[in-house]
Amino acid sequence: MKLSSLPTRQELFFKGRAGDPRLGEWVKSTQEIEKAPLEKESFVILGTPDDTGVVRNLGRPGAKEGPDSIRKHFYKMAQPMDLLWERHIELLDVGNTQVSSSILETHQNAQKLSSQISSLGHSLVTLGGGHDVAAPHFLGFVAGRKSLNPREKVALINVDPHLDVRELEQNLPHSGTPFRQILESEVISGESFVEFGARSNRNSRNHFDYVKKRNVLVMTLESLRMRSETILEAFKLQLDRLARSHHSIGVTIDMDSCSEAEGMSAAPVIGFSASELYTLAALAGSQLKVRFFEIAEVAPPLDTSERSSRIAAELLYAFLRSRTLALKSVL
Repeated sequence: MKLSSLPTRQELFFKGRAGDPRLGEWVKSTQEIEKAPLEKESFVILGTPDDTGVVRNLGRPGAKEGPDSIRKHFYKMAQPMDLLWERHIELLDVGNTQVSSSILETHQNAQKLSSQISSLGHSLVTLGGGHDVAAPHFLGFVAGRKSLNPREKVALINVDPHLDVRELEQNLPHSGTPFRQILESEVISGESFVEFGARSNRNSRNHFDYVKKRNVLVMTLESLRMRSETILEAFKLQLDRLARSHHSIGVTIDMDSCSEAEGMSAAPVIGFSASELYTLAALAGSQLKVRFFEIAEVAPPLDTSERSSRIAAELLYAFLRSRTLALKSVL
């Protein structure tokens, strides 16, 4: 599938009134995607509006409506007054992955598109859908990066109450399997992966044993709350540590980690606050080696006033605003 053949989401590119420009007036659509990035870093948004994996994992459906709902609220935001994003970054939106009745075919489509985007030198912003799409999105991203540099070493941080290393069922993935798939693909090692904010009562002993054997660093929410350093300091420490030994980093945020949002397949009671997640997203944006940023598991039908979509849009804003500031500071 050619990237330029994807249907655009221009109906969501919100425009403000005279003298009140919005982010939707700045984003570019599919037709610009195959132009190689030049002096500015370019971010490409790709959605995969599918919750088949959530249903297979016995979660509540609705995440298939997440990508466009996040876009809608993000593109309504005002253009920042304190800096001109367009001087430092390009933002493009290629629309959504073609979804099939077969979860394997949907994943193949998502992985191929992610790889194509990454191989053109773009940074990638992906929107789920269920968190199962983290596997094809990230595997495609890594394949694209390695096509540019075969020696590329990539790391990943998962902000999530769930480890998501369940076994495949009937050889099919679901929203509980993505990081087992990523680890067993061997595109990254366990030492290159951090599970940030996992809950001790949301994961089985077998799954904690699995990531331990893989040498994955697991920072549970319980341990983070008890540390002398703040959660934000702990997250920055991991970003900086991975940046020293890797060429690029991915950060994926499952909105199940947000205690103030309800519209997810597995709404939490305990978790990070929306403000904490906002700062984590901003920290990710400030680290120039973070070239993959993902938000998953937003299910608008399960929410009041699309609050979870609005929080997710704020995280995307925080990430891109922080990246703009970081790029501005090095120029």
